[in-house]
Formats: sequence, structure tokens, C-alpha cells
Amino acid sequence: MHTARYETGPSGYHSFPAHGAFAAQSQPPGYGTLTPPPLPPSTPVRGSRTGMTVLIALAALFLVTTGIFVTLFLIAASDHTKTVTQLDDRQRQLTELDDRVAAAEADRKRAEERNTAVKSANADISGCVKAMQHYLWDGLAEAQRTAAARDLLTKCK
Repeated sequence: MHTARYETGPSGYHSFPAHGAFAAQSQPPGYGTLTPPPLPPSTPVRGSRTGMTVLIALAALFLVTTGIFVTLFLIAASDHTKTVTQLDDRQRQLTELDDRVAAAEADRKRAEERNTAVKSANADISGCVKAMQHYLWDGLAEAQRTAAARDLLTKCK
């Protein structure tokens, strides 16, 4: 005959009588306990030194690369500054030359105007000089001398 057991099981519940297909089955030893399986014995990690060496080498490489790029940047910045300074000097020189050319052009125009005025005055005076030469040196008679004097006064106003 089947009797019921009223003992508490591993789960803390009372067990019920087993009938037919639900009869108690054998369970492996340690079933229901909550202890984790034991860890395998630890072995020393030998790759950590190699990994650390690789990391140190990469850090050194990055540091050297950074130094090279900083140096190249500073050289390029210096070259840029020199070029900008030279460009400013050239622009200043061109501005000075433009000013000198403008001043020379103004001087040339004034000289041409003065030359035109002198030529005009020369044309006016040359008629007077010719009339004076005719009056003084051509040995004119009295009537011709009077006409030459009137011509002289007309041309030499």
C-alpha cells in the first residue's frame, strides 16, 4: 500500500504521494542544492606581458607620430607666416610704386601743359621778334619804317 510522506523536500514544500507515472524517480546526487560547480584550477596568463608590450609599443608609436605631425604643423605655420609677411611687403612696395607712377604721370601732364603754354607764347613772341628785326635791320625808307613800326606795335602788344 502506498503511504504519503509529509516531510518537506528540497524545495520546502510537502511531498505528495506518488501514483502511477508520477512515481518517484531517482535523482542524481546533489540535485536541488544551489552550490555552483567548482572552477578549474587557474593557470598563469602568459600572454599578458606580450599584450602589454604591444600596447606600450603602440603608445610609443602614436606618441612619436604625434610629435612628427606637431613638428610638421609648426613648420608649415612658420612658412605660412613668412609667406604672408612677404606678400604684405610686396603689396606695400606695389602701392608705393603705384603712388610714384601716379605722381610721375601728374608731373608729366603739368610739363606738357607748360610746354604747350611755352609754345603758344613762343609763337606769339616770334611774330613780334620778326617785326622788330624787320623794323631795325632791313634798312627801310621813312614810309616803310612807319608801316613797320605800326606792324611792330600790333604784333608786340
